[in-house]
Amino acid sequence: MSKKVDPRLSSGFRDYLPEEMIAREGMLDTIRGAFRTFGFLPLDTSMVEREEVLTGGDPNFKKQIFNVGMKGKKEKLALRFDLTVPLARVVAARRNELYQPFKRYEIGKTWRGERAQAGRFREFLQCDADIVGSESTASDAEILALVYEVMRALEAPRFVIKVNNRKILNGLPVFAGFPQSKMHNVLRTIDKLDKQGWVSVAKELERPDGGRLSKAVIMRIKKFLDSVNARAPLAAVEELFADIPVAMEGVKEIESIGKHLEALGVPERAWVFDPSIARGLGYYTGMVFETLLLDLPEFGSMCSGGRYDGLVANFSNMSVPAVGLSVGLDRLFSALEKLKRIPSSGTRAETIVLNFDPETEYECETLTTELRRAGIAADFYYGGEKTLKGQLAYAAKADYHVVLILGSEEWKKNMVQVKDMHRHSQENIPLREVSKTVERLCAEGR
Repeated sequence: MSKKVDPRLSSGFRDYLPEEMIAREGMLDTIRGAFRTFGFLPLDTSMVEREEVLTGGDPNFKKQIFNVGMKGKKEKLALRFDLTVPLARVVAARRNELYQPFKRYEIGKTWRGERAQAGRFREFLQCDADIVGSESTASDAEILALVYEVMRALEAPRFVIKVNNRKILNGLPVFAGFPQSKMHNVLRTIDKLDKQGWVSVAKELERPDGGRLSKAVIMRIKKFLDSVNARAPLAAVEELFADIPVAMEGVKEIESIGKHLEALGVPERAWVFDPSIARGLGYYTGMVFETLLLDLPEFGSMCSGGRYDGLVANFSNMSVPAVGLSVGLDRLFSALEKLKRIPSSGTRAETIVLNFDPETEYECETLTTELRRAGIAADFYYGGEKTLKGQLAYAAKADYHVVLILGSEEWKKNMVQVKDMHRHSQENIPLREVSKTVERLCAEGR
């Protein structure tokens, strides 16, 4: 006898059973609806890219990607780690076919070989929306307004959008007194502030992987980060960086975005300026943001993104401005699940036609088809239980709203017994009126 294979799923991956998938599909419908309301167009890109496309040809590329092996092929392939790099590739390759500004959304799976932890998966579904071809801070604000609309439409409890600008952070080496060459490690380290706290971040900044900074430099960085707790954080940063032109440019952009957000109807309580937001990816050039659930901050950002004006230039001689957002559906689903904010869902079909009488099996199938053609989601019982009592028990356990019984006795009278399982009521309905009755009962129960 052959050895049985362990059916355990690898760490960082997750299966979703039908009840969970119904809730996820509802969330996806909501997100897709918000994207379309804002005028974004759908795009689909390949899950597999050439490795150099994902790494930008950088031999020091740090992100852990999943390589795809092909026997006899020398070309190195890998699974995409986000949807932004493939978008930049498409814009560069198909620039003559895409008018700008180009507003696109894409929903698809991505993969990262990171350590699995709460809310962080190795395979995850991302929902992206981007505006390509606009330098205006109005497009930055449009993205943030879309984030607000998505979170509001999903009825996410107590959330805040934390906004910063990489141009402000670009002034940090001058203000704190460390070389520009250490900027990547410093930003990667301070991006952990929300999760690990200042003590841990300060210790890492002293280590080689954090920049190997002196205590005096670290204290200057702390002074900058402490501005988040000021009564007016943006004004505090403006005072600190008054003599650093690139940082002041970022301050002015944040001020402009704030005015646009007010015009777009995003309430002041929904977003804050936070100078500690850095975002780990190196391609961001301007506004960056993260969206946190205040009741579950340890889960990290539910929706993040920013401006990346140089990414398309990796694939062409063009310099194309772009800004976008990404909703991490799996993390958001897990967070709402933990907060018990995922609506409970039964079977997709609310109606089932039982099949307990061999003499009317074909008639029951015909009735199921008539319901479906009337636009009613209906199941037909195919299980091994042969008795009416057993099939009713199945229907109750599966939480069907309406159960239809068409046995020999009902067929002779040209009637169908209609059971409302939620109200514990039943009535005999003429066969020709069944569709209307089922539609009414389902509507009343929603």
